[in-house]
Amino acid sequence: MKIIVDLFSTILIILTLILSFKSDAQAHVPLDTSGAASKKEPIFVEDHQISWAAYNQLEQAGDVDYYSFKAEQGEDIYFSMVIPVIDRYQDFKPDLALIGPALENDYADYDPDYINSILKLEADENIIIVRDDNDNPDTFFEPFTRTSYWKRQEFSTAAPATGTYYLAVFSGEEAQGKYTLAIGRKEIWALKDIIKLPKIVWDTRIFVEKKNSTYLVSALIIALSSFILYKFMF
Repeated sequence: MKIIVDLFSTILIILTLILSFKSDAQAHVPLDTSGAASKKEPIFVEDHQISWAAYNQLEQAGDVDYYSFKAEQGEDIYFSMVIPVIDRYQDFKPDLALIGPALENDYADYDPDYINSILKLEADENIIIVRDDNDNPDTFFEPFTRTSYWKRQEFSTAAPATGTYYLAVFSGEEAQGKYTLAIGRKEIWALKDIIKLPKIVWDTRIFVEKKNSTYLVSALIIALSSFILYKFMF
């Protein structure tokens, strides 16, 4: 029964968004995370004020994922982190580091030498580390994809100088796991993003490991579409 509810809820949401299309949609635009995500080749965020969501993971102990963007002095820099509600990630608390010019250094009780050894800061780069030590995080339900997440850290600041900034996702405990990094506040979707809605729902649900229900829902949608097409043609 729950799967059927998920099916009709998802269909209704997608149809509503398509039929009432407007430029300001209440959702994050998925960010392409297929790149290397290294310091030399970071995932580039074209406009850091648009609300993006990066679905990614730290696959090995010691991994660091880098995202870069350009900001003008005084612009709001905003980011937050949530973790998909998957049992083995209940204690997964990745750290976030904002790296860039003229920031007031805050190592969040980490040894600066340790941080410099894993993040390899340049001489002209400063850093703010944002940690979350909450053992009982709040849970957030995302109705569009019908997925749930544990809320982790959230941070915003005005860019102190014009230049290139980086967001680094790492784990001081060398833990591994999946995360969703949100960047920016302006929820603006283009027509090409609206067209991709079915794929976005699919990709997100697969990412949070709701495979069986997603496959079943997809099969039911295909069967229903085929039935309707058959009726119209014959």
